[in-house]
Parts: sequence; C-alpha cells; structure tokens
Amino acid sequence: MSQNKIDFSPFAPKKNFSIPNLISLFRLLMIPFILWAYANGRATLAVSLIILSGISDGVDGFIARRFNQITELGKLLDPFADKLTQIAVAIILCYSFTSVIPLVVILVVKELLMLLLGLRMMKNGAKVISAKWWGKVSTTAFYLGVAIVMLFSEKLGEIGIAIISILISLLMLFSLIQYWREFQRLSRQALAAQK
Repeated sequence: MSQNKIDFSPFAPKKNFSIPNLISLFRLLMIPFILWAYANGRATLAVSLIILSGISDGVDGFIARRFNQITELGKLLDPFADKLTQIAVAIILCYSFTSVIPLVVILVVKELLMLLLGLRMMKNGAKVISAKWWGKVSTTAFYLGVAIVMLFSEKLGEIGIAIISILISLLMLFSLIQYWREFQRLSRQALAAQK
C-alpha cells in the first residue's frame, strides 16, 4: 500500500456490522439526552444516563473480545463515542462552572492530537490500536469527576470543582503522552515492515 494513501477497506459496512458497534452507536445517541437532562435541572437523570453509557461501554468491549467481534471500525467508534460524550458533557458544565473551561480546552486539544496521530498511523499502514489502561483510567476519572460535580456542586464550591478539573486534566495529559509513545512505536514498526 502506498504511504500516501489511507486504506479504508477495513471499515467497510459488511465487515463491521456487529453488536459492539451497534452499542457504540447507541452511546452516541444517548449524548443529546444526557445534555437535555442536565440542562433542565435533572442532574440525577443525567448522571444515570452517563453511568448507563459507561456500563454499555464495558459491555461492548466484553462482547467484542468474548465473541471475537473486534473490528477496525469498532476500535475507532468505541473511543469516539467516549470522547464525544466527554467533550459534550464538559462543554455543558462550562456554562455553570468557569473552572471547567481549562479541562475542556485540554480535552479538545488531546482528542485532536489523537485523531491526527491515528490518521498518521493509518497512512503508515499501521493498525488502529485499541484503548489502553491509561486511557481507561483517564476516562473513568473523568466520568467520576463529572458525576461528583453534577450531583454535589453546591457542596464542592468553585475551589472543589477546580481541584477536580485539575486532577482530571493531569490524568488526560498523562494519557496523551502514553498514547503518543505507543503511536510512535507502532508507526516505526509499520514503516520498518514496508521496507
């Protein structure tokens, strides 16, 4: 395959119709309902939907591994559903808490860099890597922090919310560094294999 072209054949619909991918699509469809619930003062419902999204994330991963339904599209769709949910939830929190704004900026920059690195890997002929433990820790911390802020913002105050935002931001930066190293390693391997 030419280094100047990205091979999209692994993402053909026939190769990617699976239960895990349908669950990932379901998680994407949940995003507007999460935002609607929080915007209308139903924080408990919003958090419940976030928890449901998180549980379904674990379920689709289990099904994919247990029944050998791992697909290249799934490797992209699963984290995409995670990240879009995170960005949407973080942005809506900005309207209530200005201390969350730096977290949103870091989150968006991180995901844009991850996207560019992923495209670079595909261009170099490397397969898309699945989520690693550091990414899962970062994601779990994000959802836990968001749930705490949504449910207990009055008790936390601006200082408490800022501390949670900073901690999540640091975990995201750590995750980005680790993924960058993994992308570099796999890209080098792919380029070496083509020689």
